[in-house]
Amino acid sequence: MGEFSIEDAAKQDAILKALVTDLSGGLREIIFPISILPELCSIGVAYDGSSFVGINDINSSDSILCGDPRTLVRVNDSIADIEKIEYWIICDIVDTEGNPHPNCARSQLQRLQSELAKTWEGGQLMIGAEPEAFFVEKKEFLGTVNGGNSNYFNPRDPKSFLIAEIANVLSTMGFEIERAHAEVGDEQFEINWRFDTAERTADRIQYYKLIAHKVARNYGFDITFLPKPYPTRNGSGMHCHLSVANEKGNLFYDDSRTEFKNFSEKSLQFLTGILSHARSLSAIANPTEVSYSRLVPGFEAPCVIAMGSCNRSALCRIPAVANPKLWAKGIRAEFRFPDPMTNPYLLAAGFIAAGLDGLQKKIAFCGFCEENLYSLELQDLRARNFDLLPRTLWESFSEFEENEILREYLGASMHASFGAILLEEIDACQPFANAESVRRHYFD
Repeated sequence: MGEFSIEDAAKQDAILKALVTDLSGGLREIIFPISILPELCSIGVAYDGSSFVGINDINSSDSILCGDPRTLVRVNDSIADIEKIEYWIICDIVDTEGNPHPNCARSQLQRLQSELAKTWEGGQLMIGAEPEAFFVEKKEFLGTVNGGNSNYFNPRDPKSFLIAEIANVLSTMGFEIERAHAEVGDEQFEINWRFDTAERTADRIQYYKLIAHKVARNYGFDITFLPKPYPTRNGSGMHCHLSVANEKGNLFYDDSRTEFKNFSEKSLQFLTGILSHARSLSAIANPTEVSYSRLVPGFEAPCVIAMGSCNRSALCRIPAVANPKLWAKGIRAEFRFPDPMTNPYLLAAGFIAAGLDGLQKKIAFCGFCEENLYSLELQDLRARNFDLLPRTLWESFSEFEENEILREYLGASMHASFGAILLEEIDACQPFANAESVRRHYFD
């Protein structure tokens, strides 16, 4: 990405798709002739912001799209819509005065990155993401009961060729692929690429989801990123590996703090800030009703707010690094509760907001938890003062609504607009009875 000259691309016989993420996390596109590319990147193009979820009201609908040249990418011919060169570019939304739009999560993420840099030695939030998904045959009915849990890293997985093809297309479009493999659930898979700044990783998440859909459709399949489409299979999460780095190195590392696994004092304040706001952040990280079907005991999704090294039962895990000599560069924390339905820009902004609160308040680190939290009963967790993630979207929404720190850092406009999106999701989905509830009680 970003390897193409704007001027050179604009002279080609090509089409341009300007891609924008609305506040719900949905990706939208506007198709232009490629000749508009320099104008899109320098001045911007006006559009109807009321047509995008959570951006503008109809009585003040006009906004402007500005392309980010770093995101310009030539599309692999195999997934181009027509027999013509195709380029994609990701846009920020600005208001009619040329200011970053208060409800554009990408713009607000960049603002919060600047706040973090001012607060912590020029540091930027770095994220590596691991979105999981299921292949779906178009005739298949989502939610049917089938499948087992023996598919993890399975070399005989019948969709291995498709996983490899998606990874290959991603590579041709600028992704530095690190690994790709079948996941635990039948038809489930995961593809990982190299970490980057929070905004560049969020850009790639949005590109990745679109590319994966298009490749799968070439072979008669599709993909679902739903967090829990099948009751008998593991859900699909999107684990996020976080660190903060400046031009000198990883600010999470302090070689003198061996008793804290070499985590610096500020890094633990930052991470503890995220943990302390995890119940509110779940509204962003897990923004659909079906998200909370995944966050239940027994399927590896973490529900207990704790941090442990190599401990997959905790909400936050400290991953191992194969080469100990690289620990200073590779030290990071993996938050395991987000799922692929999140708006990745808003999620990263939420991480920074909560982390900044931890830094400013110097929130005390609660210590590493190394036991199997899955083995503890609810009464044991409560007796030991462990907090749990919300079990419903309504509970999560309520936490988000009352969180003044997120309101302050994200901005009142975006906080209110995203809350309205959550409430609409609840009102739209709650009337449809859970199929298992119907089965259990239909004749009671």
